[in-house]
Amino acid sequence: MKVIIDMDPGIDDAVALSVLLNNKNCQVELITTVAGNVTVDKTTKNALKIANFFNSEVPLAAGASQPLVKAFEDAARIHGESGMEGYDFPEGNSHLLKQPAVEAWHDVLNK
Repeated sequence: MKVIIDMDPGIDDAVALSVLLNNKNCQVELITTVAGNVTVDKTTKNALKIANFFNSEVPLAAGASQPLVKAFEDAARIHGESGMEGYDFPEGNSHLLKQPAVEAWHDVLNK
């Protein structure tokens, strides 16, 4: 099954991404990130760390920095500054696309 996953990785989404990247029945085509419990730069960094940890070559693109309907509310006070406080993974950025997530989605879906 081919999968595109759009997420705001704190620890819950990090677990989901870990499962997908290691599931032989899934082929992750694209990982995209959005602001959620923390800012999009932090969720993107978290996704890159998880992908790097599992030696993934799946491209990753950063997406929306704000919700569509309500104002962004940073929940770092609850989830820690990174959104994954206490779970330290090596840095990674080898597959970060320069294009925004919505354009990456367009490219993957048209492919």
